[in-house]
Amino acid sequence: MPLLTVRGLTKSFQRSGRDAVHAVNDVSFEIDHGETLALIGESGSGKSTIGRLLLRLLEPDAGTIEVEGTDLLALRSSALRAMRAKMQVVFQEPYESLNPKMRVGDIVAEPLQIHEPSMSRTDLRERVRATLEEVGLDADQAERFPRGLSGGQQQRVGIARALITRPALVVLDEPTSSLDLSVQAQILEILHDLQEAHGLSYLYISHDLSTVSYLAHRVAVLYLGQIREQGPLEAVVQNPQDPYTQALLAAFLDPDVTVAPSRSRMLAGEIPDPTRLPEGCFLYGRCPVRVDSCRSEPSVLRLLGPKHYGRCIRAPLSDEDWNDASDSNAPGRSS
Repeated sequence: MPLLTVRGLTKSFQRSGRDAVHAVNDVSFEIDHGETLALIGESGSGKSTIGRLLLRLLEPDAGTIEVEGTDLLALRSSALRAMRAKMQVVFQEPYESLNPKMRVGDIVAEPLQIHEPSMSRTDLRERVRATLEEVGLDADQAERFPRGLSGGQQQRVGIARALITRPALVVLDEPTSSLDLSVQAQILEILHDLQEAHGLSYLYISHDLSTVSYLAHRVAVLYLGQIREQGPLEAVVQNPQDPYTQALLAAFLDPDVTVAPSRSRMLAGEIPDPTRLPEGCFLYGRCPVRVDSCRSEPSVLRLLGPKHYGRCIRAPLSDEDWNDASDSNAPGRSS
């Protein structure tokens, strides 16, 4: 049984006197024990909203979330509190997520005091010390305040706080995006080592393909709150089958991430208004290989290869398909 099973997750944000923003649209995925699923996509694609829905910091409009078969959305009060000990989060901006008036040791200890209030002070101090050491911080750092730490040290405190309850799942919401490259590498190594040591599962939210390639086992590509393509890391990165995935990878100029030149294509136009989603394929207005049926035919995830799913009705796309699109002034052809 997967650790986490998400089916049909949907969330819109109502705005007074204005149309609702459709942030997450019928999203489904699973995460196994000890596995990292990366959610990638542009800003505004729904990545962080999904993370908050999983933690029930937001409530979905529709869909189900199960943790080892338990319906997370049905839990209330003490049962939900107990489940949250198993599901923790590391935020994007470390300093903003840490209480500046609390010492590091108290910040790390706080979740444990909530979830295990009967723990003795001696055991609590020992757990905090051991957890700080796991993330590469000396025990004497426990007496310092966040403002006296570097950005990388602050993020280590955030990781220690998430780890202290010994969770099964950690939502990593762009945990390295505000850090220098050298510090990013250190944080990624810590996350990798913690996963190996404790069998942690991660939902890794990022727009940085290089960090995704280091940490993820599987990848889900989001566009307008919808998963466009999902599968093993190697399949999605080395053999992307959705035009949006191919454009996203082509835009990421990293020599360590290989995309066949014939598959590197840019999309036309701008992202559609999320208050008025397209009737058929969400990518229709921008896609260089669209056909007329894409305008009205809803796209669904279908199997493209071993555990590899995509929405494009023309997948798998050949080099000839892309060459034909490049030779045409107007994207799309009649079906």
